[in-house]
Amino acid sequence: MPWNDQSNGNDTRGQKPGDNGKSPWGNGPQGGGEPPEVDVDEIVRNLQRRFGGIFGGGGGNGRGRGGKGLGGLGIGVIVIVLIGVWFFTPGSGWYIVKAEEQGVVLRFGAYNRTELPGFHWKLPVPFETALKPKVARVHQENIGFRVSRGRNTSSSIPHESLMLTGDENIVDINFSVIWQIKNARDFLFNLDDPVGAVKSVSESAMREVVGKNDLEPIITQGRQIVETTTRELIQKALDEYGAGVIITQVQLQKADPPSRVLEAFRDVVNAGQDAETKVNQATAYANDVVPKARGDAAKLEQEAIGYRDSVIAEAAGEAERFNLIYKEYKKAPVVTRQRMYLETMERVLKGTDKVLLDKNAGNQVVPYLPINPKRSNTQGGR
Repeated sequence: MPWNDQSNGNDTRGQKPGDNGKSPWGNGPQGGGEPPEVDVDEIVRNLQRRFGGIFGGGGGNGRGRGGKGLGGLGIGVIVIVLIGVWFFTPGSGWYIVKAEEQGVVLRFGAYNRTELPGFHWKLPVPFETALKPKVARVHQENIGFRVSRGRNTSSSIPHESLMLTGDENIVDINFSVIWQIKNARDFLFNLDDPVGAVKSVSESAMREVVGKNDLEPIITQGRQIVETTTRELIQKALDEYGAGVIITQVQLQKADPPSRVLEAFRDVVNAGQDAETKVNQATAYANDVVPKARGDAAKLEQEAIGYRDSVIAEAAGEAERFNLIYKEYKKAPVVTRQRMYLETMERVLKGTDKVLLDKNAGNQVVPYLPINPKRSNTQGGR
């Protein structure tokens, strides 16, 4: 066989397969003979003798013993290559922290350090392990309802959504809590289930806020106050637990009475909205009428003040004029009386028709005096 360098005494090196009526597998007849059985154990032993010297294994002859130095060097090279691959394989030696992540390195399972985004190196596994939580990712926990996958529909969860208000009513509340990781170390190691803690604390905080408020403000104008107060309570509780979580927002998705009394409460809410509308309309009307009335009142007041000042000034002028005339009258009473008489008659007779008669005319025939001289003149001129 070609594997054991043995010969059957006949030299067949120059022959071709099929020569001398022999098959290429051995000494059997060509054409109808079966191939000889292969001794697998013998093949393995031959391979061990040939390649054992490379890795330091002696083959029992001089060549095997002489190859020990080469075998030790080969093992050293292989070990160095394995260590290099171990150290520099991504995830085993070096690793990358993405922009939305933080790298938390564990040494023998205990926290060692926190790495910022970028390229970093660590001891290979199992000495150090790197965890990379996504601290910039926005998470949302829905309390009181579940969203159907692939659809925009949701269904309530009664044991989460039904809550008791301060005035002993029941309200059906669905809300969402938006949160992010604030501290990767605290998030990973302080709580066994930080996501479950966020949901449980959120439900508890909402029940506390609802229990301190009446139903009407919760379902009408007080929703924003409920959201803000709940977010503060959740954040305070999680900080006390050291959860490493920051609550960015609490959103009330639904705040309604139970379905059995929903229609009645809707009527109440609609009545309240109608009342508010009427109040707004009345306020707008008042804002339109009151300024006009105030303007008219101010105008009348100013006119009255002007009239008062005019009358007072005129009376003061007349009084001053009387005093001046009186002073002149005392100096020349006859002349003053005559002037006053003439001035008075001038004012009285200024706009009337006047007929002048001589004082001696009374002793003669009564003169003809037309009653309406203007009319007579008009008729005479026709």
